[in-house]
Amino acid sequence: MSKKTLVIGGTGPTGPHILQGLLDRGHDVSMLHRGAHEPPALPDVKHIHADPHFAETLEEVVGDQEWDLVVATYGRMRVTGEFFAGRTAQLICVGGVPVYRGFIEPQGSKPWGMKINAREDSPLADTVAVPAKFAMQILSAERSVMERAAHGAYMASYVRYPQIYGPRNIVPWEWAVVKRIQDGRRYMILPDDGLWVIFRCAARNAAAGIMAIVDHPDAANGESYNVADDDQFTLRQWAEVVADICGTPLEFIGIPSLIAPSAVNEFLAPASRPHMMVDASKIRTQLGHRDVVTAYEALAETVEWLRANPPTPEAYPMYTGKFDYELEDRQVAAYAKAVELCQAEAPDVAPPLAHPMPHPKVPSLTSDERGR
Repeated sequence: MSKKTLVIGGTGPTGPHILQGLLDRGHDVSMLHRGAHEPPALPDVKHIHADPHFAETLEEVVGDQEWDLVVATYGRMRVTGEFFAGRTAQLICVGGVPVYRGFIEPQGSKPWGMKINAREDSPLADTVAVPAKFAMQILSAERSVMERAAHGAYMASYVRYPQIYGPRNIVPWEWAVVKRIQDGRRYMILPDDGLWVIFRCAARNAAAGIMAIVDHPDAANGESYNVADDDQFTLRQWAEVVADICGTPLEFIGIPSLIAPSAVNEFLAPASRPHMMVDASKIRTQLGHRDVVTAYEALAETVEWLRANPPTPEAYPMYTGKFDYELEDRQVAAYAKAVELCQAEAPDVAPPLAHPMPHPKVPSLTSDERGR
């Protein structure tokens, strides 16, 4: 007998892959969403229209229906966890990396920022003197679901998404590169020379992570998991790969993020600051999860989709890309002048570098000619 499964959300970047993965496993799938977005080419499943942010709207539509499995990718997880207690045997929820200490308001964390290669048991947002409100909302929701699971309300697992990318993504990150190339720009500003490392996960790979939990419900019960692509890039590498996919060379000019805040917002969620790196080995070792697409292939798919579906203010009302090229030209010129001024006012010549290990030119039991 097929499992009766409900997907909350389903219209975003990971949704179609989650729906198809469940159908491929023989599940009887329905999706619940507000109905505000009905993208074409979704897998053929039943649609239930309700706002998952509020228990009363869920009650009106869901009533006393029950499911074997609920996969919640959207809504308020605290509401979801409470509402579906007694209505499902298994609940898989999607949260995010803001639960980690230092991802939001990194200045409040000592040492500064988020732990490098944060594991699921790394310090969380509530371990600082003044926790960030948004981070605590996400962390509290996760804990609420897990506490109910611990008391037998259902089996539960949590997936902590990093920065997701792919067709239909809520923020079209790659458009920052694609549009400039389409507009004939020769260069692009990269904040802090593009040295940030922001871990990402292709939508297909994130969905595959959720399918690993579906396939191993007992092993995944009570567990939280990071997901991330095997292949990761610095910001500069990521922009270069997108430009390479577009087939057009683009010069990248590094400017301190302090004086190029608009460039920062094109690449990062509003609350985050570099770096954001997670250890995603747990879901691989415990559940056998593997990437189903390489990062390059996923980026190529994303670029192709953006070219066919150029973002508009109506479709992406929260996208912050300004593409103010006149401002960018002035920023580059002003920064070049600032560099010239600094070099003139405080010239600095780096001392020559030499390998610290001795390299004697003749056999010797004493120091070499450099005193090493």
